Amino acid sequence: MLSIAIATMRRWDFLKDSLPLYLNRPEVKEVILCDETGEDCAAVKASPFGSHPKLRLVVNEKRLGIYQNKRKAMSLAKGEWIAVLDSDNYFSDDWFDVMEEILPKTSPKQILASAEFKNSNLDTGEVTMPCKDFIGCVVDKDSWNRMFDKPRWNFLLNDGNWVVHTTALRYLPKDVPSEVLQAADAIWMLRQWIQAGLSIWYVPDLSYIHTVHKGSSWLATEKESNAVLSTFNWLL
Repeated sequence: MLSIAIATMRRWDFLKDSLPLYLNRPEVKEVILCDETGEDCAAVKASPFGSHPKLRLVVNEKRLGIYQNKRKAMSLAKGEWIAVLDSDNYFSDDWFDVMEEILPKTSPKQILASAEFKNSNLDTGEVTMPCKDFIGCVVDKDSWNRMFDKPRWNFLLNDGNWVVHTTALRYLPKDVPSEVLQAADAIWMLRQWIQAGLSIWYVPDLSYIHTVHKGSSWLATEKESNAVLSTFNWLL
């Protein structure tokens, strides 16, 4: 019932550990890898799990950028539900166990996400939980604007690891260039969904490892992404 859609570029060091777990989960229908430059797909093909029947490898003809690559990965999904997961994060069996329990009871208009994720700094070893105060929260069109009065809203709303119904794709425009959004793509996508009447639930006991490292998309575009985050009118 679950398609995993991963937009990637030069993330083999992470994917070599995460993909085998995803592929072995019984509730996972497929794992789609949309690769901007081809190195990850080449490495996957050469790996012991490179011919796994659930694996779908796509190399883009040209670089699409973060938003458009995520949208493409989602558009290829065949499952009823799509897990949009960052390529450099880790989702354990516990994460999938929670999903297995709650997905059959979830409305197509609900987005599932985690506020219990752990930021793990690979350089310093520091582990933090910046969004723990939001565990259990539901955000919809009525409460969206109030989120911006709360500390650390930017960490929560620009975290792009969700499970969404396949119908959520219809609310993501095809014609928005990735350069306009930079690495503030997640909050922009979430705003599109909230505006369309969907809600997001930060599920208790749902946790994953959000890695912090020098090669992250945010750090690579920090100046431009901060400009988008700080100047765009996010209110509805």
